[in-house]
Amino acid sequence: MSQAIIPEGLDPRKVITGKDGLLLVGVGDNTPIPLANCNTFKITPSFNNTDLQPVGSILSYGIPTGVTVALSMTEIVIRDDLMIQPLLDALLAGQIPWYDFQGKYTRPYDGQEERVIANYCIPDGDIDLMSLSPGDIVTREWKFRCNSIPKYQSLFS
Repeated sequence: MSQAIIPEGLDPRKVITGKDGLLLVGVGDNTPIPLANCNTFKITPSFNNTDLQPVGSILSYGIPTGVTVALSMTEIVIRDDLMIQPLLDALLAGQIPWYDFQGKYTRPYDGQEERVIANYCIPDGDIDLMSLSPGDIVTREWKFRCNSIPKYQSLFS
């Protein structure tokens, strides 16, 4: 019987799955707390480039001009005090709230943590205030524009 070969550098015990992550949220100056009713989330930088094609060159070059950062998440509707109430309260006062997020993964094998901080995020695009389908779990889709570059608080080693 042959023994399975594990590629060098791959330790399957260190593989992260969705159950090993968590999103924390704080609104305004509130300390971020775990958003246990978050179903999915992602933080995505999008790079902006402009084309430059010098005279006589067949090649167009990409010249970096900036970056935007988006955070999207799906919230399972269980409570309103963490996300939607601060939004509606701020809107009634003629303001737009900002949110601070921390996304983290904890590796079960050794407890090491990767944590990314995304601060000064503002709602962007459509947000599901209420959306229902019979037989489905009620969720709320959120999109944010992050007005700071995400930072690592901790990394895996």
